Amino acid sequence: MTSDPQIPLEEFVELAQFKLDRDTIRSLSFDFCSKRGVVVLGELGADGVPATVGMLVPQDLDTVDSLEAALGRPVRPVRLHRHEIDRALAAGYPPIETPTKRGTIRLRPVRRVSYRPGREADRLVREAIAQAITLGASDVHFECYRDDLDVRVRLDGVLRQVSTPIAQDQASATISYLKVLAGLDIAERRRSQDGRILALFDDEKGETREIDLRLSVLPGPHGEDAVVRVLDSSRADLGLEALGFDTDTARSLRDLVASPEGMFLITGPTGSGKTTTLYSALGDINHEGNKLLTVENPIEYELPKANQKQVSPVMGFADYARAFLRQDPDVLMIGEIRDEETAGLAIRAAQTGHLVLSTLHTRDSVGAVPRLTTLGADPALISDALLGVLAQRLVRRICPECREEAEPDPRLLARLGLPAPDFPIFHGRGCEACLDDGYRGRVGIFELFLIDGEASDQIAAGTPPHGIRREARLRGMRTLLDDALGKLESGTTSLAEIARHIPYGVARDRSSG
Repeated sequence: MTSDPQIPLEEFVELAQFKLDRDTIRSLSFDFCSKRGVVVLGELGADGVPATVGMLVPQDLDTVDSLEAALGRPVRPVRLHRHEIDRALAAGYPPIETPTKRGTIRLRPVRRVSYRPGREADRLVREAIAQAITLGASDVHFECYRDDLDVRVRLDGVLRQVSTPIAQDQASATISYLKVLAGLDIAERRRSQDGRILALFDDEKGETREIDLRLSVLPGPHGEDAVVRVLDSSRADLGLEALGFDTDTARSLRDLVASPEGMFLITGPTGSGKTTTLYSALGDINHEGNKLLTVENPIEYELPKANQKQVSPVMGFADYARAFLRQDPDVLMIGEIRDEETAGLAIRAAQTGHLVLSTLHTRDSVGAVPRLTTLGADPALISDALLGVLAQRLVRRICPECREEAEPDPRLLARLGLPAPDFPIFHGRGCEACLDDGYRGRVGIFELFLIDGEASDQIAAGTPPHGIRREARLRGMRTLLDDALGKLESGTTSLAEIARHIPYGVARDRSSG
């Protein structure tokens, strides 16, 4: 800690002595500054130059230590009245932008981030997050190792290091600044912490949109790791066709969710786009004639005029599902069915005049049936309530700028149980547009299991899953692999991507069917 010997810490200074720089004030979150009674004054100078910070209590050494960790430089504290701190904060955070519950940062598009040694932690973090939003990444990972701090982004479902590591001497300041933005305890380094940040992103079209950032911090042997999940509401405004549905499947899905009652499930692993599909499907039925209640963990996007709830230590999925039945709903969206009570409540709601939408983790669509039975649901009740099940995965699209014809890999064909294709297949060579990856964007592959009379009878009778699956295919159900092969033939994706996402058992069932 450094201080100006000419200004005793117990004496007040005048705010008029200092320049109020908007970007400098926003070096710390509004939430942190307001709670701690601090504000950064003047302009941040070169690396290592002390930052002048107005404080209610300049003698608070813990807060000074937190400020130095967050700003990555020494701090020169000066004493201000509360009303002057509030006035300075208003210069950095105009009333329309002042958050009430969480930190706010303003970001602009960034294509490349400079990680030169000694860069201020606040600018580095802002640019790393802005780059992730610009590229369309879903997560930013800050990973602390013995010698450095890696920054990687999850782009199209794959982690990529798009820049050089951060020097170890900047690691602590980088994580501390993230914690300050999310209102977390900077001094706590022995347990995990979770928080939220609101970003106002001025995109390349000149429009400003709100982006919700979820921060998870985890202690480790060489420091703390942090992951920032990017929840961009603009991604939820997609139609079903834009997600990769063919016309017939999109029509069937819309018919299912237009049903006044029954249960519709989406299955797939974490990160397979289940929630995005649910939001897109709900768009057609979210109107003033329907009361729509959702319980999610977390709420990823805000649906207009929907009653959205988030699970907490006090209220879980089952607690909300039970309470929802007393709220006179038309449509219930339960983020995930993960226990016996939630499964039972969902089926009961579907049988008593409500449409219930939810998700499960299963290998394919038919696998939802045995999964529900293992959660204690009676097969007869499942057959009566279930309307259909959609299984899905996300595969990367070949970059259109560098797409070229490729020879099929015999090993991949053998793994998928496929003969040599009688149509040309493609891959991406890699170019500047796709960051030399060969892929840009993702598209869904889908398997829709419709519960008709035959399938309902099989479920009620306890028919094994392979028997239900075989009969469904004979009646025209397109499997995940069938849909993927259609996108391979159209040149949308590559053989390697299909092999990476199709479970072995799904390919085996097709080849033996």
